[in-house]
Order: sequence, then structure tokens, then C-alpha cells
Amino acid sequence: MNPEEPQEDDGLGPAPWISMAAGETFDGQERWFTRAAYHLQVNATRHSAACGHPGFVPDDYLEQLESLGTETTTTAAELCTLGTWERAGYALDGVCQRRNGEDPQALAGERDHETRAWAYLARPVIITPRCAICGIDSTRVETVAPGQMPARWDKLPGIIQDGIRQARKPGMWHLITIGPAAGSLYGVPIDAVRAGQIAWALRPPLRFAQVHQAGLHDDAGFCAHCDAAYCYYHWNAIDSGYGFCPRGHGKSLDPDW
Repeated sequence: MNPEEPQEDDGLGPAPWISMAAGETFDGQERWFTRAAYHLQVNATRHSAACGHPGFVPDDYLEQLESLGTETTTTAAELCTLGTWERAGYALDGVCQRRNGEDPQALAGERDHETRAWAYLARPVIITPRCAICGIDSTRVETVAPGQMPARWDKLPGIIQDGIRQARKPGMWHLITIGPAAGSLYGVPIDAVRAGQIAWALRPPLRFAQVHQAGLHDDAGFCAHCDAAYCYYHWNAIDSGYGFCPRGHGKSLDPDW
């Protein structure tokens, strides 16, 4: 695992995220961690190996860290969302190493608890990160609670209002995205768990590693290497939906390409 240490332009220190290259992960997928998640991953791996149960992190270890003032609940949830951990105690690297005699009902209960925890975090969100070059909104991401309508509803054209009404489903949240090169003015229905994951990932201050965990196809216009958002113009997007930021870093901005 080779943590990247990019420096901020203002010289205040390293950005609070770390990358793991595709060749270093268990499934060949590149991953971006918040610094807290990376340190929990490293320390938990060391602990599990030293205690004779490599790949498995018991809850009491996390509780011990909590007692020492380390936040582990949301950090462990981040690692689960990334696919690096699986909730089975926890297990590392997506491998569910079950203890002998483990009660399947207890495991199901743990997963249900995690689902309810994500749903509990669900709340309406609106973000419009500014382009780091020109300052205009690079994207707009909005989650709308069940039974509610999007912000600025009265200012939307009638055809857009009709499309949103048709896309809504009773009891479901609604996700609307307008990205640098693609998006959905009408939005798509999502459940409370997804809404909670998005709300957690899009909490301020917005940084790439955190926004990336929302699972948005264009990461809300953020460049992974610059840790900054750019608008359509400054992504230099081409017809295929692929773009290059002002520093030359490439990114797919359209999920249909």
C-alpha cells in the first residue's frame, strides 16, 4: 500500500486522502481512503495478524479504540462502503472469515443494524461545488425526502415538474444530479440507505476521497489528483463524455460512455 501525499497549493500540508493502487487491492480496483480510514485499515490489519486471527477485526478492538477517543463507527462504515471490509465482525479485504459456531441470525442482525444506521443518516442534501478555476457551479447534487419536492420547485419548467412527478415513487427518496457532462434533471428514486450514504459522503468540507464514496458517476466534478472540482468547460470534455482537467488528468464524466 503506497499512500500518496499530495501537497495543498497553499502549503498547509498533505491532503486528507490516500490512494491504494489497483494492483495492491484484493479485487484489482483502485480505492481512495480518508486518512482516518487508511490508518484504521493499517492498525486493524496489524492487530488481527498479531492476535492470530488475520483478516478478522473483532468488535471489542473497535470499542477499545472508541474508548481512547478514536472515531471508528463511521470510519468502519466507510471501509465497508469501499468494499475493503465486510460486516462479519469485521472482516478485512472483503473476505468474510466467520468464527466457528457463529450464529447466522446474529450475522443477519449485524447487517440489519448497519442498514438501519445508514438509513438513520438520510437527510436532504444539496451541494453545488464551485469550479476551482472560474468559480461557477461545477455540478448540482440534490437528494429529496419522500413526499417532498426539489428546491426551487416553483421555478422549474412545467415539463421538468411533470418528469419529476413521473419519476417519483411513494416512500422513496429522490436523487437529482446535474454534472459537468451528464446528469438527470428528472432524477431517480433511491432508498433511505442510499440516501444516508450520499448524505454522509457529501458532508462539508467537500474533498475528493469523501465525495467519491457517494458513488456518483462523475464524483460531482471532482478530480482525484487535484482534489478540486471543475466545470464542464474546464474539464475540456469531448463528445464521448471523457474530459481532462486543467492539469491534464483524465476522467469519464458520462456514465453512458
